[in-house]
Amino acid sequence: MNEIKTLTLDTVKRLVDSKIPEGKLIDYKESLSVFTSDEKKEFLADVSSFANAEGGNLIYGVKEVDGIPTDICGFKVDSIDAEILKLENLIRDCTDPRVQGTLINYITLDNGQFVLVIYIPKSFNPPHVVKIGNHWKFYSRNSKGKYQLDVSELKSIISLSSNVQERIRDFRLERISRIKNRDLQIPISDEPKFIYHIVPLVSSTSNTVVDLAKFERANFKYELFYNLPKIYNYEGILIHNHQEGYNADLYVQIFRSGAIEVYASYLHNRDKQLVPRNSFEKELIEQIPNYISVIKYFELTMPLVIFLTVLDIKGYKIGLYEYENMREMYNRPFTLNDLLLPEVYIDDAALTNLPLALKPLFDPIWNAAGHPQSPNFNTSGEWTVKG
Repeated sequence: MNEIKTLTLDTVKRLVDSKIPEGKLIDYKESLSVFTSDEKKEFLADVSSFANAEGGNLIYGVKEVDGIPTDICGFKVDSIDAEILKLENLIRDCTDPRVQGTLINYITLDNGQFVLVIYIPKSFNPPHVVKIGNHWKFYSRNSKGKYQLDVSELKSIISLSSNVQERIRDFRLERISRIKNRDLQIPISDEPKFIYHIVPLVSSTSNTVVDLAKFERANFKYELFYNLPKIYNYEGILIHNHQEGYNADLYVQIFRSGAIEVYASYLHNRDKQLVPRNSFEKELIEQIPNYISVIKYFELTMPLVIFLTVLDIKGYKIGLYEYENMREMYNRPFTLNDLLLPEVYIDDAALTNLPLALKPLFDPIWNAAGHPQSPNFNTSGEWTVKG
């Protein structure tokens, strides 16, 4: 069973009518209460057990007998919005590392009571511990439900988590190798190029394959991709501005996994061998939300990992404003040809101040050009570039 994104009464009725049993991927609860310490521990144990296993759905407001759903009873609560906020705060504050990517949906029954579903994705960075006071325990799930992890199982999960992160990094390195070797479907420039990869972590913990045909039905595609031509290829969809006789200076590769690769070689001044001071920051800060909308359109959840790579930059300098005399003292040409910046992780909370979340990608580029950090942030962490 996948996540329930659009919850309807028919969705729940099908589970009950089909007698879909609870187990590794589903857990039914007749009522919802997280008032006492024990109730909070129980709720968090359920959430973390799904995250530490294969992911799944917690369904509140459904009676079960011996694990088989028997009735849609609903549960009563004064304010469903306040209850959801309480659940979200518990997950945020009492799991470590914080369980991310949860989706909460509810419906109101004719009797005024509620059915609520929490989808918990398989985690990319398990194991998650439940921590309330002196309570500090790890849980997972099997076909019989949740259970407490022992030491050997913890070691195994930690090893698998490391493998996921290595797999994501290997994907980035393999793609960069193909770009450097021009092993691509279209010709690209020898000029400096900025490449960023946006990888949904949920696609790295499962064999996710997105429905590429949905892209044809997307209303945003022409505005986002400037009505550029596209090619369906083995990897997925390639959108580009290549024309006969010219190298492409922009392409977007959407992979079957939902990952996105963006190549841009227009963010520099070739004649003066300069990279305008705001160009690469502005590109990411303005475009990342657009590509996140594509990923969410394919029904993939946060969080994401974002990589920025700069190729063929040696000898170029960052172009400063004329009045930046003090910064010009530090400004020097890039001495490295390629810069592979460390990844950053982006969740929904990070989107409230995306420039600050991306700053760890920007500072090393400025460092490589002789500067202590990006000058485009004030002391409050606000990105100060306008227009």
